[in-house]
Amino acid sequence: MEKLRHIQSFIMILLVLLLATAGSVHAHRVQGLERNGACVCEVNSSICAFPASKYDAVTELLQNCQDSLQNLQTQTVTGAKTVPEMEATLNNVTKRLEKFQYLNNQGLYNALHLNQLSQEIQQLHDTINNVDLDKAGGEAQRIHTELQKFQVDVNKMYKNNVFNLETMREKLRSLSNRAQSCRSIPQDFRSSCSQRTVRNISAPVVTKLNPFSTSYIAGAWGHDPGLDGEEAYWIQPLANGNRLGITVRFYQTYEDFMAGRNHRDETLANSYTHANAIQGPGTIVYKGVVYYQCYNLPELCAFDLKTKQVRRLTLPDAGFNNKFPYCYYSCLDWTDINLSADDKGLWVMYATEANHGNMVVSRVDTEGFNITHTWKTRLFKRSVTNTFIVCGVLYATRYINTYKEEVFYAFDTTTGMEDNTLSIPIEKVAAVVANLHFNPKDMRLYMYNGGYMLSYQAYF
Repeated sequence: MEKLRHIQSFIMILLVLLLATAGSVHAHRVQGLERNGACVCEVNSSICAFPASKYDAVTELLQNCQDSLQNLQTQTVTGAKTVPEMEATLNNVTKRLEKFQYLNNQGLYNALHLNQLSQEIQQLHDTINNVDLDKAGGEAQRIHTELQKFQVDVNKMYKNNVFNLETMREKLRSLSNRAQSCRSIPQDFRSSCSQRTVRNISAPVVTKLNPFSTSYIAGAWGHDPGLDGEEAYWIQPLANGNRLGITVRFYQTYEDFMAGRNHRDETLANSYTHANAIQGPGTIVYKGVVYYQCYNLPELCAFDLKTKQVRRLTLPDAGFNNKFPYCYYSCLDWTDINLSADDKGLWVMYATEANHGNMVVSRVDTEGFNITHTWKTRLFKRSVTNTFIVCGVLYATRYINTYKEEVFYAFDTTTGMEDNTLSIPIEKVAAVVANLHFNPKDMRLYMYNGGYMLSYQAYF
């Protein structure tokens, strides 16, 4: 304010000087005449007239200056209030962005990643052009058309250098899932209930403590129809910090299983740290073969109960050793990789960094022991307690309380569609769900829950 008054005083002085300059009168020599004994001369008084027009112009200029000063004063006062707020906001944004600065430092959003995106697009083109695609339907052609448009958008990114990589990756993920669903699957894999979804789950029809000890809170159990009509109930407990196992116990009949008699223990490895030892509770027995995560590696092991031979299958980029365990209520260690089986099919579920820790579902060809199809979901693996597959649909559960779970999510591999609006309750007897899978023959779910073995009837 003091500074403003000084400026106004300066303007007034300037005005006086301007007026003085504009109205200054210079002395003139005038020739006079003598008349009647007197000197007579003519004087032009107009040169002494007050410069009214110039005064008005300067006054107007002064008023404009005063208005400008008033506006400046208002802006200064407003700025004095808003600048600290803006500084606080900027500091807050800067602080929040610091944790993401590594994206720029490590070059995660640059031309290299556009090249990687282009490579994924080319791979999807190759998939679409594969002879195994169901050419009879129009879905393959629709995907092909959308993929061409997607390629044009990526090419524009190269030119403009402006893009949202995650949005484009999400679009590519969706197209890739649709392509996987569009691909032909061998008839011996096609599920007879592919159009059916789980509507309800019964109360436990079997509730039994495992036959080893109450300390075996992690493991798996189930019912395998086996080959040649042979049936077997099996139990696979985990020791060594609920991490490792080497033995699977079998009962030939349901009566033997319930009575805890006439069992047979099958040893898969000679030590807990053997390369073929079982890691984690994701085990399943399917058609006379024990499938499980191999010790300390992102690989599947397949132990044939008849030949006693082990085959191995690498899961590309799969998280393991507690990188992406089930973690909704409390993290359950060593649950990075688990398996499920439905009508004539074997599936493996895990998470990858490339899919941001979200669930990945792969279909396993048990004959050639290789992965034939892979779908990427938007389900964050650490946000669920367990998953299972029924009729080609992935279901996920979450913790409600110690005695209740809820199926809240489904991903259909047939259509690539996701549904997170489900609310199907499941009763249990303990907080931790170590293993949960579906048996397509008896249409039951099998759960290993805090050392207890439970089974449920699924309704469609």
